[in-house]
Amino acid sequence: MARMPISTETRRQLNDHDRRWPIKLGLRTLAIPFAFIAMILFAVATSVSIMNYGGNDWTDALPLAPVLLALFYDPLFLFLTLFQRHGRPIHPGWNVGVDLLIWGLAIPSIVFSVGEGWFWYWQPVVVEFDGIVPCDEFNLGSQYCNPLIYTLGRTEIAANVFLAFILIIHFTLFVYACIATHKWRKAKELTPAERRNLELQYNRSPEEHLESQPPAYTPSAAGSARTPGSAAPSEEHNPFKDAEATADSNPFHDEHVAGDAVKYA
Repeated sequence: MARMPISTETRRQLNDHDRRWPIKLGLRTLAIPFAFIAMILFAVATSVSIMNYGGNDWTDALPLAPVLLALFYDPLFLFLTLFQRHGRPIHPGWNVGVDLLIWGLAIPSIVFSVGEGWFWYWQPVVVEFDGIVPCDEFNLGSQYCNPLIYTLGRTEIAANVFLAFILIIHFTLFVYACIATHKWRKAKELTPAERRNLELQYNRSPEEHLESQPPAYTPSAAGSARTPGSAAPSEEHNPFKDAEATADSNPFHDEHVAGDAVKYA
């Protein structure tokens, strides 16, 4: 199966902002064909029902609202995230609102579509003693006498199955979006909280606190290196020189050593 081409920079941005991005983008990618198939099935069921039985088949038309919304938003979100913003995140509040609208509309759509489905009119074939199947009130809903309602019923069942998948997917994405929104707000409130802690601790603003700090120590190579023309420290400025530790004051020095050496030479 071919993988979606994602640039290295986009993948890095996605990893930096959300480690669950493969799951989220994968779910939205999976919802697109489901929504497309459900749209075709509901449209066929609605049009065939109106053409053959008249009336206003709104129970099969209502599910088109969440299906079309998912079919519009999911590709748009993928395009903006991967190609227009190159992995930089969209505010998760958008996902919270749209995903809530999709699965919130999908629930009553499934309820009304299933509750008023054509498959509820199905009934077994009633055969007379001579083997003849009369298409009367007893066989009005049988496949032998009215095969179209079986086709419509199967179409509605398949469409609602795909709509149920869309509901589950977007409810999962809605939960993920709520968690991401909570983290977003928490990270946004972290900076003012730290600012307030600095003000309470040092009784000053963070800017004043930084200005009052001493500059960082940077060793200077020019000041520590000795140039060739610089003189060596003199003995009189030598802090380690002991003026009393001389030959005259040395208790172990014998002033007659040199004279004795000449006498006995």
